[in-house]
Amino acid sequence: MKRLLAAFLASTAALLATPGAAAGDYPDRPIRLIMPFSPGGPTDMVARVLAQHAGQRLGQTIIVENRAGANGIIGTGAVASAPPDGYTLLLAPTSHTINPSLYKKLPYDTVRDFASVIYVGNSPGLVLVVGNQVPAQSVQELIELTKKPGASVAYGSAGNGNLLHLAGEYFNRATGARMLHVPYKGAGAIIAGLYSGEIQAAFLGPPQAAELIQGGKLRGLAVTSPKRIPQLPQLPAIAESGFPGYDFDGGIQAAIYAPAGTPPAILAKLNEAFNAVLKEPEIRDRFATLALDIAGGPPSVLDKQVATRMALYAGLVRQAGIEPE
Repeated sequence: MKRLLAAFLASTAALLATPGAAAGDYPDRPIRLIMPFSPGGPTDMVARVLAQHAGQRLGQTIIVENRAGANGIIGTGAVASAPPDGYTLLLAPTSHTINPSLYKKLPYDTVRDFASVIYVGNSPGLVLVVGNQVPAQSVQELIELTKKPGASVAYGSAGNGNLLHLAGEYFNRATGARMLHVPYKGAGAIIAGLYSGEIQAAFLGPPQAAELIQGGKLRGLAVTSPKRIPQLPQLPAIAESGFPGYDFDGGIQAAIYAPAGTPPAILAKLNEAFNAVLKEPEIRDRFATLALDIAGGPPSVLDKQVATRMALYAGLVRQAGIEPE
């Protein structure tokens, strides 16, 4: 009897020592927020702003750790294999929902190996731009130009399977355009290609596109979102240009995950903290400069968004026969 009682007490003590039972004390040490790309980009900026403000609300430092490589796979994999205790989180950009279709084997399952914390938001769309030497003044004129006998109209992206690549594939299939794809190593090379005439078009994020268009360095034709965007109100949506229902949102997309198995009480505390941050006027103003539409809400909002995006990107990757470099 004494042995049974001792075993019962030991098992009870072990249960009470689990992360779920200790969620009331969470967090009692710094939290890592893994950003699976290099520092300096707009998504990295989102990560650092969120880390600073959410850390203040949680009473602990949130350290942004950049773990770049393999289109985000290295950093994402590090979170998938981390202890599910709430002390390692992932700031997932667009690549998180593209990679399952682009790579045959990933070291993790995009859905099963992660617990949703919050859908931060996304930019409402991309901007279709052309070089100043391109005669097209509208979406329809660009489409007609791509169909002329002997014409060679190319668009640039930041690599095979990149969001900007998928934006071009979506455009071709939705409008009947025949633009060729030229992969580059980054946004700077795309801009240089537009200036030199090596490529004629590209899809850029609103902040970058607005600066180049307003500076007279590129010509904007339209936006890929269903409606016009505040940064460039003079540009029509492609949906207004003869293609109703056209909708390809993109640019910055940000979501926060924890490893699968993280206790629900910890996930709830994180969701509450990040939701509070997203309601701060200062945060809304800062994210507005990045053309980021704030989402927030319960984790189920993120789950629905992931399912929708994975289906969209899987279809585009499959139809275009895109393979990683």
